[in-house]
Amino acid sequence: MVGIKLITLEYINMQNIFSILISLFIMSSCSKKEEPKFQKIKYDLSSNYKDSLGTKIIPNKKYQYWAYMSYYQNSGKEKHTVLKQGGDTLEKKHININHNILGFFEGCHPNYCCNYAVTVESDKLEYLKTKEQFRKFLGTIDNLEEAMLLARTYDYILDADIKGSAYRIINEYYELHLMKFHEYPPQKESIEIKIDKKGNIKTKSLGFYCKGQKCYE
Repeated sequence: MVGIKLITLEYINMQNIFSILISLFIMSSCSKKEEPKFQKIKYDLSSNYKDSLGTKIIPNKKYQYWAYMSYYQNSGKEKHTVLKQGGDTLEKKHININHNILGFFEGCHPNYCCNYAVTVESDKLEYLKTKEQFRKFLGTIDNLEEAMLLARTYDYILDADIKGSAYRIINEYYELHLMKFHEYPPQKESIEIKIDKKGNIKTKSLGFYCKGQKCYE
């Protein structure tokens, strides 16, 4: 009888242990959230998407006044456009649009275009014309658009192909698939970019997906 009782107790204990293990497995499975899939970035290359991205900028701190600008020069004609601004707009009158323009995100060959930022802090006007200055101006990465602008300061740009036009947001990170263009020979490389809220950036090559003259199309 004693032997039977011992066997019964051992059987019950084994059942309890098995039930506990099953419960732990179920709880563990439920706690693991499925990671979001990459989505297509909904900005169109046919429009000047980098100017559109600028409308979502939230600067790193509060300024008396700030503006994110675009500059276009075409056949001798110049155009400055305020894409987004904040603070006391009366300070805008102090901006000298006739100063020598050399900014970041240069392009539009054979003409010329670029972007730059203007800030007024403690009554001091400053023109931000370099990528390094612009990164500091962005500061904390607040949204997808700022993440894309930050990536662009490292020459990672949007492409029409999904291999250079995808994103997902995981916890405090923005993960992007953007394109790095190589001119000699012409090639498009897909780059996975991981950006945290502080603007730290990690990159990984996903390989080349276009080679030759068709990359210019």
